[in-house]
Amino acid sequence: MSMRGAPQEERFSDYTLRNGLRSCYGKMNRGEATTVAFLGGSVTAGEGASDAEGTSYRALVCAYLRERFPGTPFTFVNAAIGGTDSVYGAFRLNAHVFGGGGADLLVVEFAVNDDGNRTKSVRAMEGIVRQAKRINPLVDILFVYTANRKAAESFAETGKPQINIAHHEEAAVHYGLPSVDIASRIYRMIAAGNLRWEEISGDSVHPNDYGYSLYAQYLREVMDDMLRSDGGEGTAVPLRSELLDPMCYDRARLKEPLLAERVSGCRMVYDWTNEQACNWTPPANIFLAERAGASFRLRFVGTAAGIVMLAGMETGDVEYSIDGGPYLLRRVFDSHCEKFYRPKAVLLADGLADGPHWLDVRAAESKDARSKGNRLHLTHFLVNGNE
Repeated sequence: MSMRGAPQEERFSDYTLRNGLRSCYGKMNRGEATTVAFLGGSVTAGEGASDAEGTSYRALVCAYLRERFPGTPFTFVNAAIGGTDSVYGAFRLNAHVFGGGGADLLVVEFAVNDDGNRTKSVRAMEGIVRQAKRINPLVDILFVYTANRKAAESFAETGKPQINIAHHEEAAVHYGLPSVDIASRIYRMIAAGNLRWEEISGDSVHPNDYGYSLYAQYLREVMDDMLRSDGGEGTAVPLRSELLDPMCYDRARLKEPLLAERVSGCRMVYDWTNEQACNWTPPANIFLAERAGASFRLRFVGTAAGIVMLAGMETGDVEYSIDGGPYLLRRVFDSHCEKFYRPKAVLLADGLADGPHWLDVRAAESKDARSKGNRLHLTHFLVNGNE
């Protein structure tokens, strides 16, 4: 795999080995069938690359693994959705990563997508780890931290990367997981004048082909170092029983909207489509609240619940009530909604006592001035709790 060389003097060392990737490397070395899954946002999806399946960091790492282990039959799972954070990642992990089978290596990338809220990030990243390890105790998990322009500018003043990295590292340290801090390497190079952001990206987040080649080169060097350090053989570390946060999303699942009760002004629309789509491929089956005042109820057992929407030009505000309490207002419409419909996960109830609850949702009378309607296009419920 040919890559333009990185503008650096020393080999990449911005990673922490911890317990490494011993189990999956053992399978690869023995030539056993190995599944590698990538869970993340638009950087993992390959936004900004000339060919997401050829020049993104994900595609280049897949090519490296095929070359490094030519006798190993690989299955690669692309579970990346642009514009989504680790919270949605935790709730869709079971369906999007493990829905078609197992995973031997799970690469997780959300450091540029999370919003800086420690509680949500820790609950989500811990939930991802605990779910994955329960499904496959032998799975190895690698956290990858990528860069953005805003954090690069802040790093030049503070010497610190985006706070999401520290939040994700809490879970990595607690569970002994390896992590690769590509962001800090990129930021130091920019601060030292050895690289300009414009050389690696055409916007504020997504690498171009050269930027992706740097990301992939760093990951390749890390994987080579891990092979040398443990010989590629070993046993995955058992799941630690102690929780970082007892409210973590370790039972998070996507639920079908047909679970809705007390439905008024809503209907299922099958094979709904829209030409202005982003980060999803039409058509989709949606639960449509057609007008202000349309409502429904979700009964669940657990600690958190919410909705997944295709948010776009006609999206209005959401009003919701938990266990019969007062209705609260949530604005979903943002600047992206003016241009297209995209997946957006909205967690409405969180940190509840573990047990039975109900969530009432209705399309509000209010809406953003830019919105053309008061509609809600639901694809799933979010539930962290018992089946």
